[in-house]
Amino acid sequence: MTEMKHQKFAGFEPSELLESIAKRLVEGSAGRGGIEAICQFLDQIDWIKDLSQLRLSIKNNTVFFESALSKCTKEMLKRPLPVRKREISEILGATCPKCGYNTSFWNMLEMHRRCPSCDGRLTPTTALAISQLVAQKIEITPETMLMTVAYEKLAQAYVDAYKALGLVLENFAKLFGWDRYRVNQRMLQYMNAYFLGRMAGEQKISREEKECLQFVVRGNLARIPVEEAEKLLRLGISVVKYGYLYEVLGAVGAYTNYQQKVADFDALYSRLNAEVREALGELSQEAVRRIRVKKTLGGYYAPCLIVPKRNWASGMFSGEIMLEPVYNLPIFPKEDFGAIQAIYGKFGSGKTFLLSSLICYSFFAKHQAALIPLNDKSNSYSLAFMPLFAYNKRTAHLLHILEMLGVEPQGIPCITISVLRKGEKIENIKAHPPTVYDRILEVEDYRNFKVDFDELMSELKAVAEEYGFSQPVGIIAFRNLQREHDKAYFDVQVASNVLNEFDHWRKGNPTRAMRVVLDEVSYMAATKAFRYGSDKLKAGATVVDFIKESRRNNISVDAATQLPLELIQELRDYSTNIFFRDLAVSKDKSRSQIDFLLESMQLRDPALKTIIREMNNRGLLPKGFWFWHHQPTYNIQVIRPCPPTFMLNDRKRTPFEIIRLYEKTTGQKVLLESWSKVKRLKTAKPSFSKHPTIPDF
Repeated sequence: MTEMKHQKFAGFEPSELLESIAKRLVEGSAGRGGIEAICQFLDQIDWIKDLSQLRLSIKNNTVFFESALSKCTKEMLKRPLPVRKREISEILGATCPKCGYNTSFWNMLEMHRRCPSCDGRLTPTTALAISQLVAQKIEITPETMLMTVAYEKLAQAYVDAYKALGLVLENFAKLFGWDRYRVNQRMLQYMNAYFLGRMAGEQKISREEKECLQFVVRGNLARIPVEEAEKLLRLGISVVKYGYLYEVLGAVGAYTNYQQKVADFDALYSRLNAEVREALGELSQEAVRRIRVKKTLGGYYAPCLIVPKRNWASGMFSGEIMLEPVYNLPIFPKEDFGAIQAIYGKFGSGKTFLLSSLICYSFFAKHQAALIPLNDKSNSYSLAFMPLFAYNKRTAHLLHILEMLGVEPQGIPCITISVLRKGEKIENIKAHPPTVYDRILEVEDYRNFKVDFDELMSELKAVAEEYGFSQPVGIIAFRNLQREHDKAYFDVQVASNVLNEFDHWRKGNPTRAMRVVLDEVSYMAATKAFRYGSDKLKAGATVVDFIKESRRNNISVDAATQLPLELIQELRDYSTNIFFRDLAVSKDKSRSQIDFLLESMQLRDPALKTIIREMNNRGLLPKGFWFWHHQPTYNIQVIRPCPPTFMLNDRKRTPFEIIRLYEKTTGQKVLLESWSKVKRLKTAKPSFSKHPTIPDF
């Protein structure tokens, strides 16, 4: 597989090819290095047919031009006229007017003035230059003759550079399976910044020549035909030529020609530049338009859509992307392996969204009950009793996606448990609104209390019956009240105790389809004790034991965090599926989240690790998409989670406001007047279960 990959990309890593050509495209837009820099890059591309002749032509013509410039310095112009005439005549040599073949003056005599290429008549180049200068009414001097020819050669070099870069872009597009060469939005912004002058770029180059160099890049990206590009490039260099003859050599008559050519160039440049701007604008918008969804099985919920590997294996999204629904995501335990899903991503990357998709899928596919011992800080899962409904652009967009998938919005049975000490009250009603789906469990000690899961299952079953289910299915979530004092994090204590109690209960009730969801698991399962030392150590020990027993207990586990490095080793090692994006990067690989994670993965194609690392580090994975590694098959894919059918948290609205909107939309009464109206479970007694000992970290 690796050998095939290297053969496909001409022996280079895809990211190396993309970065190298991206550098040249940006430098061309900045005007740095001239076409010599492009030619240096072309020298390394040895697998493209017809490129060799173009490279040779660029080199010969640019070397001649640089040599000609050296003959026109102030010191060189002080030499006697006869010396300069003889030297220029020898430099220019002879040319065939018919085919353009050029040779030295002495070779012309040896060939008896016959062109070896087309059998035409060789003519001294000085004679051709004089004829041109006379026709243009420009003063004839050795230097004006020399630079007239030199600028013609420079124009040919630009035309050849345009053709060569076009061949390279076309070839690279074929290598990566694209219909055309693509640039990501970030690189296009860099190029536009240089083009518009927001970033300075090269200053020691004439205005029109810089515009020609930029057009070599931008015109190719916009796929302007070679014929049109050649007209512009030759016209642009002729403007530079007449400007040089007038400003530097002081040639009489050059200024009149300059005025005419600059007017012609401006008109053509404006027309073609408008085409380029429109084409590049479409290119920047194409990422939105080119993504499609394959026809779905109406009525069946798919937790995610998969991106074909050919569309991202080059290191960036490309081509017409047909997303395919995944109806058989392997997130359920089997006899030969467990089902532990680890989700890694920075704050705001969509971890809760992905977890909600997995919960929704497990509910519809297996009628599972999900236990959430520690809700996220927004208590998002407590809103799952409501179907997704539209009240702003975001929710309307999510509903549109569900409609595309052929799935109806639907709430799922949900109860939320608030664990309180006797006499403790919940004050913030906006953040923690009391509903008919809330329950209160009174305890004496957050760290040690009995949880009657039979009672919780009975409560969930009663709610599930309202949704048309005869079994306790849906969500049991423990509310996160963010209670902390000194070095104690009370909600972590509650979650640790709940998880421990559930483990004991599960051993006597192993048949019911269930999963455990740990949103921001680093609160409970950190490798080290940070702010809440003893609480985290105890919770970590509980999570370790629970993970080890998960397959035996027939339990699926979903765990999300920002920091894979800070998680206990067991959770990292036992993960069946790993979803990740936007991981932190560090020069110290031992502290780099992405490097640490990739090194721990086994892949069928190890070459993909480099591509994935670059996509992560450069932010090339589009918003909403995730890498998905399935450990049993050593396979990695890119997926996009589908919206759950139930309501999600909104950062701009409190849970109270969302529920109020739901009540107004449906007419259903959900909110209670106060927490005193919330149903209370049987008062919990201290637990006599054996808690795990604190491990040696």
